[in-house]
Amino acid sequence: GCRPLALPAVYRPLCVRSAHSAANDTVHFRESRTPHPLKAKPWEQAEFQKLEFNERYATTANHIWSKEEIDHMLANLWQHKPQTFSDKFVHGAMYGLYKTFNFITGYRADNTPVRAVEWRLIVLESFAGVPGFVAAMFRHFRSLRNLCRDHGWIHTLLEEAENERMHLLTCMKMFDAGIMTRTLVISAQVVMTPFVAALLIVKPGAAHRFVGYLEETACITYANVIHQVETPGTPLHGAWSDVDAPEIARTYWKLSDDAKWVDVLKCMFADECNHRD
Repeated sequence: GCRPLALPAVYRPLCVRSAHSAANDTVHFRESRTPHPLKAKPWEQAEFQKLEFNERYATTANHIWSKEEIDHMLANLWQHKPQTFSDKFVHGAMYGLYKTFNFITGYRADNTPVRAVEWRLIVLESFAGVPGFVAAMFRHFRSLRNLCRDHGWIHTLLEEAENERMHLLTCMKMFDAGIMTRTLVISAQVVMTPFVAALLIVKPGAAHRFVGYLEETACITYANVIHQVETPGTPLHGAWSDVDAPEIARTYWKLSDDAKWVDVLKCMFADECNHRD
């Protein structure tokens, strides 16, 4: 049979103790000073609340966009032309949803009401955070099933999902979500999850193309919103042109302390362009 490995001499004195001593010296893991990765211990929770935002929350590293990169993307809103039958199918499905979404939220390209954009961004980012995570799950299961490596796909897709979630959390620092918004978010997730899962099972390439078209619509939306915020006389300019960036955004995109909300919108736009491409 297997014999236990002998402990190094340096550890033996710690193990040679009476049962009474061991019982008295035992400390529950919640009370010990050994750090817990989830900050689950009472003393960690107390210290956790004293930290600054960027010390309290660990997020995945995101590309820090330069002004030149953002300006180039804003000047080149590239759109993919459907080629195959599956391309045309998912393109029609996505842009059908896009037009329906515009109607429901009251979004229009000129003089967009501020509330319509607030509602739209919350729902959009909650919607966009679904495909990456579902696709990562399928890649994870595929790797386990085939007993092979994934070569980076899982982490790339999870990074995209996390990035979209950070967009949503940033928006939630700026806007309130009413009962209608929350209902639409839940409904979109209920529909989106099985739809993406089915596409990934039947034709993975079509699922990724669908996400590409989704990101195209996000890029169009953000570019239009940015243009309106920077155009005097529009409702969005009056409401958002002088609004400061929230702390969560300054930390995540490493923006300056005097950054404005429109600077955050530009970073979110650049992220969406990256997902699209």
